[in-house]
Amino acid sequence: MSAPINLSFVLTTFNKLPYLRVTLPLLIAACRPDEEIVVVDGGSTDGTREFLQSLFDNGKIHQFVSEKDFGEAHGTNKAIFLARGELIKIITDDDVFDFNEINRCKDFMLRNPSMDVLGFDGFGFNMSLRESGFTNTKFISGFREWQKSAKPFLFCGLSLLIRKSSLSYLGLLNPLFMIVDMEYSMRISSLKSNIAFYTGLAFVNIVGPASNSVRFNQKIEQERKRVNKMYNNRVSIKKSLNVHFPFGKIRRLISRTSSATTTTLDDYASVVSKSVSIMKEFNDSHKGEFLTNLR
Repeated sequence: MSAPINLSFVLTTFNKLPYLRVTLPLLIAACRPDEEIVVVDGGSTDGTREFLQSLFDNGKIHQFVSEKDFGEAHGTNKAIFLARGELIKIITDDDVFDFNEINRCKDFMLRNPSMDVLGFDGFGFNMSLRESGFTNTKFISGFREWQKSAKPFLFCGLSLLIRKSSLSYLGLLNPLFMIVDMEYSMRISSLKSNIAFYTGLAFVNIVGPASNSVRFNQKIEQERKRVNKMYNNRVSIKKSLNVHFPFGKIRRLISRTSSATTTTLDDYASVVSKSVSIMKEFNDSHKGEFLTNLR
């Protein structure tokens, strides 16, 4: 009888082979015996499928599907259905995570079975606006307000750690949205969910010319308005979004797309390496705490 899986890392990808070659080995190296890696590829044509098939054949990833899907939400939902873990951790193909901190979050969730979902903050780094450096997201401010007033709040999908059994109440990701964490975080924080927030910083969102937040800036604005209507304008999503998706900087980035294309994979790998270091440095010097809405 196989040992139980406590945590499933679920990752969706499509034609991002150069990035996967950098980020996926970090996840594979960090994966523990009570964890699994589930990858859903949307039918890539750039060698991603063959790369992932080789990893699967060699036991480096544990479940793998490659077939056409209808976007990030659809692919992630498929991965969630495949996942065998008690907990689900959403991972992306071009961002960086502190897996030691995620392990602390896993242990907390396993010790506290009444918690439905956990989030945390991290850093953002814009490949084409390097002078800004690494910026700290501040979604914890929305969580603290939610603790007091129950106002729905926005937090980053890169932080989502979800109890699988809670999905019958929380629901799956909505495939009608491109920026799926915007609607999902607002939805689950408007329900009677038990949400925890960890004060460590455990992700770096690396924004480049191919990032959705850059390519679909106008779409994000339309989705923001839709979500505001869905949740009766109970919170200023635009104010929250400016923490994670700084619209002024994005407009500058779009105007500099031609120069942004000179970014190399060596540049990206260097930022990934720095991301790992900056998270470790912060978390080694700041003892993270777990905050909840429970009295």
